[in-house]
Amino acid sequence: MELSKMLKNLKLFNNLNDLELEEVKNFLSDIKVYTNKTTIFNVGDNINNFGILLSGQVELEVDDDFGNKTILSKLTAPALFAESVLICGVKEIPLSVVTSGEAEIIFFDYNSFLGENLKSKEKVKDNLIKILAGKNLFMRDKLNLLTLPTARTKILYYLSNEARKKGSKYFTLDFNITELSQYLNLNRSSLSRELSKLKKEGLIDYHNKTFRIL
Repeated sequence: MELSKMLKNLKLFNNLNDLELEEVKNFLSDIKVYTNKTTIFNVGDNINNFGILLSGQVELEVDDDFGNKTILSKLTAPALFAESVLICGVKEIPLSVVTSGEAEIIFFDYNSFLGENLKSKEKVKDNLIKILAGKNLFMRDKLNLLTLPTARTKILYYLSNEARKKGSKYFTLDFNITELSQYLNLNRSSLSRELSKLKKEGLIDYHNKTFRIL
């Protein structure tokens, strides 16, 4: 797909006309294609640009000193990543960004963009505020999930939210069982055991990534 058409599909560039899109292009890198499990940013990296995911998925994750990985979220294109770190002026990124499957990514030199007198600047800033507001709601939801006391309550809360977001009690998750355990901050065996119990109790049914709330 032509770059201009890709950009028009991004919330970041909503309502930009063709001239304004041409302004933005001057601050974008070439599109790069990454293979599965490629690390885009590591914890502690200094970043000067934030990423725009054009196709594929990336995981935002952190590792503790004992080798345990927690998936904070999985982003599906089109999406932004590391934009809040850059905007807040944080020197080192506090998480890792890793591809999940093949992904196309372009990088935006946002600080240089802000330094220019451009017609597109205010529109892009307004769009970015809306995107960040949506992500704040997501992080509040994730915090609510992680503070729940048991594996069972975490699983039911998560599945109920997914059903609500998808608008159906029958839905497919972005995560496999290992990734889901990392996202819910649960031991994989505990997650599998609780899912089996919920299935036997007739509360849910599932196969691989596909779930149904009964």
